[in-house]
Parts: sequence; C-alpha cells; structure tokens
Amino acid sequence: MENIVEKIRRHGEVIWLTLDLESGQTVSRVGLWKRDVYVYGCKFRVGCIGGVWTKEEYRGRGYATRLLESAIKLTWEDGGDILLVSGDRGLYRRLNCVAAAPYYLFKISKADVENFPIGMVEPREYCDGDLSDLVEIYQMEPVRYFRTIEHFENDMDKRHWWPLWPGWFYVKPNTYMLRCKSQNLAYIVVQPSAQKYSKGKTVAICEYAGSRSAIVEAIPWIFQKYGIEKLLVWVSPFDLEFKYLLDKMGLKSEVEDLPGHTIKMVDFQRLCERLQPYFEAHLGFRNLKLLNFRQESNVFTVEFQSQRFQFDSRMIVRLVFGSVEEPLKIPENGELTKILKKVFPIPFPWPGLEAF
Repeated sequence: MENIVEKIRRHGEVIWLTLDLESGQTVSRVGLWKRDVYVYGCKFRVGCIGGVWTKEEYRGRGYATRLLESAIKLTWEDGGDILLVSGDRGLYRRLNCVAAAPYYLFKISKADVENFPIGMVEPREYCDGDLSDLVEIYQMEPVRYFRTIEHFENDMDKRHWWPLWPGWFYVKPNTYMLRCKSQNLAYIVVQPSAQKYSKGKTVAICEYAGSRSAIVEAIPWIFQKYGIEKLLVWVSPFDLEFKYLLDKMGLKSEVEDLPGHTIKMVDFQRLCERLQPYFEAHLGFRNLKLLNFRQESNVFTVEFQSQRFQFDSRMIVRLVFGSVEEPLKIPENGELTKILKKVFPIPFPWPGLEAF
C-alpha cells in the first residue's frame, strides 16, 4: 500500500488539508476558512469547513475523518471557538456536528407581493462607487462576520464583489444597492436558481444588510426584475424588525435550523469568556461572577452557586445556539435554568457570502 502523507496548503484565505500519495496525487481534502464573528459587540472565532472530498477508490478508509480531526485541532490552536460545517451528513454527525441556530424561512409568492406598498426605494446594480457605503451598511449590523474592505472587492469581476458562490443554487449572485434620495440605505444579494431548480422561477436573497423597510419595499421589484414565481428569504429570530415587517404583510414562515450547515463546539470555555459583556448585560455583574463554564474532554459544565448542569458535545451546541431538530431539555425550575434562558441561545450570523 502506498504511503499517505498529510499536507497543509494555503490558497488565499482558505487552508486546504490534504492526504497525498508519495506521487503527489491528492486522495482526500478538507478546506478550512477562519472567520471572526461579532454578536452585539462580542467577538469570537469560527472555523468554516467546506470542500470535503475523497477520491472514490479511497473512500471508506477514514481519510476524511482524519482530515476533519486535524482541521478541528487547527481551529482550536488558532483560537477558534466553534466549527461551522457546510453540509450535514453522517461523517459530520459522527464528529458531533449538529443542526442548530434556527432561522425563519419566508417563501414569498407572486400573489403575496400584490399587497406590498409602493415605496420610495430605488434598487440599482452595485458599482465600484458604492463600495464605501456597502461596507458601512454591513458594519452597522449587530450580528455579522468581520470583513475588511478587501473582503468586498473582487478583482476578477467588479460587478460581483465576492469570489465564492453561496451554496443555495450554486450560481453567481447579483448585488443591488437600495437607494432613496441619493442615499444608499441597504443592499441585497440575489441569487437566481439554476434551471434544474424550479426552472428559473425561484430566487433567493442570500444576504442583506441595512434598512429592513427598504428591503421589504424592494421585494416587488425583485419579482419584476427576475420574472419569478417565488422568493426565498431567511430571517433570524433575533431580527425582530424584519420578521415584524414580513409578518405584517401577512406572510407565513417556517422555522428550521441553519440550512445546509452543522455546528460543532470547539472551545466552550473560551467562547463564554469572549461573551462576558453579553452575559453581563443580561445578568448583571453579581450574577455573572457566580456563573462558571467548564469544558473537560466531551463534558461541558455550567455552574451557578450550588447548581450544576452538564451537557455532551451535541447538546452544548443546542444550548448555545438553539435547535429545531432537537430542542434542549433542562429542568423547568431553579435559578440556573432562569439564567440559561436569559443568555441562550445567542444569535448566529447567516453565512450568506461567507458560505464555503
């Protein structure tokens, strides 16, 4: 049997972990992309996993598992707190990656938009001169990924300011600025569906930022622009304004965990240390001083005074980010229960253009 060598290669911001034959041929690979996330001013680090692949004749030997374990270790060594995996399959589940972070999915029909108000917003295609406004609009989001101005630039195609395509329809998205009286109020990234998906009659808003009212006003324009029958919009439960505006229009939604992704806890204790300002705002300084978080192997402990709860690798993710698939069950009574319900779940940003 040929010797297998594990290697690390870097391509831009992506780290590729590979298993190569002595001849140099790659037989398995995993992509890792590290990202900082802001949640109401608190910053923590996420390792984003994608591009997991093993050559057909080498499958079933545990190569992808080996690379994923290396990626988890690399994420922890680089200060990563959680792992966001693009995909949901047995391989990831065996490594304690679970579905979590609920979102509302609005499926808006052509008939729905007949009742939408006529607003003052003027959508237009993004151009280079909009870059500063776009960055500023994104920076005002309370739950977001950290992005520099370089993250919004794409030298290959200035019309589309991100080189990677989100995974909803696997086609290139289009970016539009929403203006009113010469001021950019918001932006939306619209992704048309490929022919095999509803024959081009469905599009998705795969990212948005800025004025939610402006986005709602732009929805009829999207239907007219693309000649579609259905628009998909995912809204965080923490985005109360956007959900309120869509509910107000009589739109129905369904709730699901972050679609197409699974999450793994990498360093619970470090994550909670980084969330201290968020916890203090909800609990006050005195209660926070009495609250302790620990991680020992695959046992995660939360203590408050004489009370203690312990969770396994799967349930700790569902505690921190929430879950539709398997809601967390904890005792109904007690001070620790009240505290956990105050601080968890925390918001998680929609991957959008960060999708691997």
